Amino acid sequence: MVQKTSKMIKKKKKHVPNETQAPNTWPNLPHQLIAQIAIQPNLMQNITSFGCVIKTWRSTSWQCITNGKYPKIPQLVEIIMARKKQRGEKNQENARSHTIAIPFHDEYPYPYYYKRRKSNKYNFCSHPMYFKGHSHGHILVIPAKETSRLLPEWNLDLSFRTCTLSSSPKGIDGSSAMVITGIDSPAFAFSGWSKSITERAFWSFQDCCVEEPYNPGENMRFTNAIGFQGKLYALTLQGSIVMIEEDVDSCFRIAVVGSRRSVPIGVSRQFREYLVESDGEILLVFLVSRKCIDVVDDVEVFRLDIDRILWVKIENIGDMALFLEDECCMWVDARKVGYKKNCVYFAYHRVDKWWVFDMGSGKISLAFGQDYVMRTLED
Repeated sequence: MVQKTSKMIKKKKKHVPNETQAPNTWPNLPHQLIAQIAIQPNLMQNITSFGCVIKTWRSTSWQCITNGKYPKIPQLVEIIMARKKQRGEKNQENARSHTIAIPFHDEYPYPYYYKRRKSNKYNFCSHPMYFKGHSHGHILVIPAKETSRLLPEWNLDLSFRTCTLSSSPKGIDGSSAMVITGIDSPAFAFSGWSKSITERAFWSFQDCCVEEPYNPGENMRFTNAIGFQGKLYALTLQGSIVMIEEDVDSCFRIAVVGSRRSVPIGVSRQFREYLVESDGEILLVFLVSRKCIDVVDDVEVFRLDIDRILWVKIENIGDMALFLEDECCMWVDARKVGYKKNCVYFAYHRVDKWWVFDMGSGKISLAFGQDYVMRTLED
C-alpha cells in the first residue's frame, strides 16, 4: 500500500506543470552600491562589461606534451554555466531575460523607465529584456516595446555571446556595434548604432579566417569583446587578443594580433576572465582557482598596452575599486562612494556573498563587515 501511494504521488508530481521562472534582476551588484547608483545615475556609465568567461585547461597548464620536434600547446576549453530556459526563448543560449532593479531617485535617460502620472517618481518597466551587453553607459537589448534606442533585430535562432559598442553613440564620428557569436560562422556581426526607432539598421555578418596561434590549423573563435576609442578588442577561446577596426569600405578587419597569450600566470585549474574599461584603460581581470575549482585563490589584473597590443600585469589600481560578477562589471572611485581603494570585489554563481581581494596585501576576505573569515594566498 505504501509503495502504491508513493508511485501515485510521483505520478501526480510528474503531471504538475513547471512554474515559470521569474526574470533575473540586473545588475547583480551589492545592495550598497545599487543604492548609490539610484542616487547618482551617472555611475551607470562605469558599467563597462557584461559577464565573464570561464575557462579550464584541457591538459595541465604547466606541461607541454611533445609531438615529434614541435611542442603541443596546452588547450583551453570553456565551461558553460547552466541556466534555465525562459518563456519565449527559442534557444536558452541566445537570450537572457532580465528586469532592471534600480529604483532611481532622479530622472534617468534610458528608455526602460517610465514616469508615473502626477508624480515625480520613476519606476522601471516590468517586461523582460533580452540583454546583449552593456557598453559606454548604454544597455544593449534585443528590440522590445517601449524602447527608443534600438539595435537591429536579432534572430534568436542564431547564437550570440555579447555585444559592445566601439565608442559612445554621442561621439562625433558615431559608433559601431559588434556582436560576437562564439561560433565559427559567422564569427561577428556588425552594425551602426541606431539612435532612433525610425532608422533602418541591419547586421552585417562576417567570418574569421585568421588562424589561432595557440591552436594551429584552426581559425580563431571569440568569447569576449570590448569597444574602446572607436576600435574593438576581442579575446579568443585560446587567449589571443586582437584589435578590429573599420576599413575604407566600411568592412571590419582584424588589424593586429597580440603577441602574448591572455592567461593567468602560473598553474591554475580554472579561471574566470573579465574585460573591463576602467578610467580610460582596458583591464583584463582573472579570478584564479589554483587548487579547487570552487574556490578563488588569487586575482590577477592586467592592463592593455594599446600601442603594442600587449597585456602588462599591474599590482596596483590606485584609488579605484572593481566589482565583478557573472553578468556585470563595474569600477568606481573608492574615495567618492566609500569603498576600500585598490581592491577587487567579486561574486560568482550569482550568490549574495561578495569577496574582496586587497591588491596591497594580497589577501582575500569576505566583504562588507564579514572579515572574520580570512584567507591568505599562502594557505
